[in-house]
Amino acid sequence: MIETLVVGGVVLAVLVLGNLWLTFAIVGRVRTLQEMMNNQLILRDPLLPQKGETVGRFEATTMDGETFTDAALKEGKTLIGFFATGCRVCASVRKQLVESPPGMPLMAFIEGDPDDPDTLAVGASLKHMAKVALLSDGDSVTRAIKQAGYPTLVIVDKGVVAASGHYLHEVFS
Repeated sequence: MIETLVVGGVVLAVLVLGNLWLTFAIVGRVRTLQEMMNNQLILRDPLLPQKGETVGRFEATTMDGETFTDAALKEGKTLIGFFATGCRVCASVRKQLVESPPGMPLMAFIEGDPDDPDTLAVGASLKHMAKVALLSDGDSVTRAIKQAGYPTLVIVDKGVVAASGHYLHEVFS
């Protein structure tokens, strides 16, 4: 009987020490993350286009039937946005753009089925302020600009990436 109590006590002590070690590890990690946030060392998505990269060659047809190419990006600044239907973050970013236009030309690319009413509604919501084109799988635009998920926002200045991010505050900071 005593042996059982001793073994149980040892097992309990090992579990308590393991739990204590894990707690200290978590507290240390939280402190590190808190310091990063305080120092504004927010991690950046490594798949986003990098500042200084040149935009590759592409050609797209807008919902109005116009042709839009990389040549149009070589004049001044342009904001390019990649959006998907059914994406809540995309809807939030689009709403911010509509409420407070960026003050530069906007080119919006929308991932979705061209026969889907939701895709057409997303395009219509931006059409008054942007050139809007629909994306397809393997589209030359996504390769040329290195789109990294949805939403992706890229400011292009004279054919070169000036800023990129998933949120407006990341590209306009």
